[in-house]
Amino acid sequence: MGQLAEAFLAQIELAKPIPYPLPAFNPAKKRFFAHLIIDYLREVAGNVDFVVGLTDVELYSVHANSVISETHFQTRSAVISVGRLRDFLFGERPEEVFYQRLYKEIIRSLGQMLGLPPCRNPHCVMYPSYSLYETDLKSSNFCPECEIKLRLRLGATSLLR
Repeated sequence: MGQLAEAFLAQIELAKPIPYPLPAFNPAKKRFFAHLIIDYLREVAGNVDFVVGLTDVELYSVHANSVISETHFQTRSAVISVGRLRDFLFGERPEEVFYQRLYKEIIRSLGQMLGLPPCRNPHCVMYPSYSLYETDLKSSNFCPECEIKLRLRLGATSLLR
């Protein structure tokens, strides 16, 4: 939490768990529709700048039968399924690998909410991972190009001087 607040110079609040919106569940797919969960999270969150929901359930979207996360730029809201991030944990500290994956997904979602497009640099946090292997290989930081884009979007152009 402290890392996120520091990275975005923001105040972060944790909310209590909330029940899933029943219409979001698709019995045929045995998954929840990410878009409906995001809409529900935004409604429940009220007047805050950004919303990131974490869930253990499987998600799907309009574009894919299974997704780890989904982000809506317009409402600055996202949902991340942490269950899939727990797959294939390895090493002496598997919990550290899990938290690194989660941190990268949250940073990427926040970048998308701020208008950053997918990046072609496989080491940038904005690179669209199609596997956990790719997620593990990429950094939790923005590449120089994405960092400049982000600073320009936020009105800080000091990097260009």
